[in-house]
Amino acid sequence: MSGSDEEFRQAVRALLAEPLAAKGSPALSGVRRHRKELARWFTDELGYRLDATRPGVARLAKLPGAGHQPRGLSTRAGRPFDGRRYALTCLVLASSESAGEHTTLARLFKEVSDRASALDGLEWDSGRGADRRVFIQAVQAAVDLGVLEKADGDEERFARGEAGGDALYRVDRDRLAMLPTAPQPPSLAPSPDEVAREAYPDTEDGRARRRRHRITRALVEQPVVYHDDLAPDELDYLRSQRARLERVLSDKVGLTLEVRAEGWVAVDEAGTLTDLRWPDYGAAETTALRLCDELRSRQRRGEPPRWASAEVTTFVQDLAVEYAGYWKQGTDSTAGAQSLVDEAVGILVAARLVRRCPDGIEARPGAGRYAALAPLRPPPVPLELPIPEGP
Repeated sequence: MSGSDEEFRQAVRALLAEPLAAKGSPALSGVRRHRKELARWFTDELGYRLDATRPGVARLAKLPGAGHQPRGLSTRAGRPFDGRRYALTCLVLASSESAGEHTTLARLFKEVSDRASALDGLEWDSGRGADRRVFIQAVQAAVDLGVLEKADGDEERFARGEAGGDALYRVDRDRLAMLPTAPQPPSLAPSPDEVAREAYPDTEDGRARRRRHRITRALVEQPVVYHDDLAPDELDYLRSQRARLERVLSDKVGLTLEVRAEGWVAVDEAGTLTDLRWPDYGAAETTALRLCDELRSRQRRGEPPRWASAEVTTFVQDLAVEYAGYWKQGTDSTAGAQSLVDEAVGILVAARLVRRCPDGIEARPGAGRYAALAPLRPPPVPLELPIPEGP
């Protein structure tokens, strides 16, 4: 492979891992040099639009593929965002847009309060301490998205309502302008469900492009692609075009297509295209692997597919005794074990190895991929691993 081909592949990988690359990102230099070729490749193979017209930022506009499972935003304590937190985050972003180059927490709070009061159905009271905390979580989401950069101050003092609690932020206006992306302007969509609907010509070529895009997106973005993720015509397309897909994934993305009885996995040996580091020695990561192993053991013993939530919690409490001295104290309590269960199951669901069901969990077929791994035992050196705290 030539140096130019390798640079192109690294630019593809960098944009897939960081679809909104701003100043300081290692993705930008290669993207700038291969901008036209990259834009054409992403359009043809994935149906993604690349905007690299601004010198300091590049935006890869991703869209859902087959089997898409949205991850969404979470608080820094790991709690998934609900509708109210998403609404507050949108108001924070809207307030940032009108703020200029800098803004303060107090200024954002006032403008968000004014905007929120004009919205029917948004239950948020700026005078309540718990709601101030929700506002801070929305601001932190904007920071994590790279729109705001804290320059000075203390968010926690503001959240507690202490006198003098405030913070100063820089506003990345280029990143803010390129953050929203959809096939059509949201204001023109007839309903929220229609915002992400893509328009393909009602021709054989249009249908073939749609199939190719949905399948390639799934292979590139999802940890596992199951047979039931794909429509019958998509299954036929993948099987008939498997050799081409293997070549494209290997040459242009650096992925190896692994064909399994339950579906397909595009394996990244470098491990840089994922934000999910697992298996690992962290308490939640270890718990996830042990849960995965026990689910397979239950299946071999002929036990029901559903593992009841109370039994899962008890199992993790027993693990905490086994890992005493390596896990933080309190994990053997019901509350501590439940915190670990929630985080560990979240890892397995994100990896598409487990599904949640009423009052329990079930293994998905992809969990068998880890059957060759021995149960993860405590590391040789004790680790102080914190229990996730609530927001």
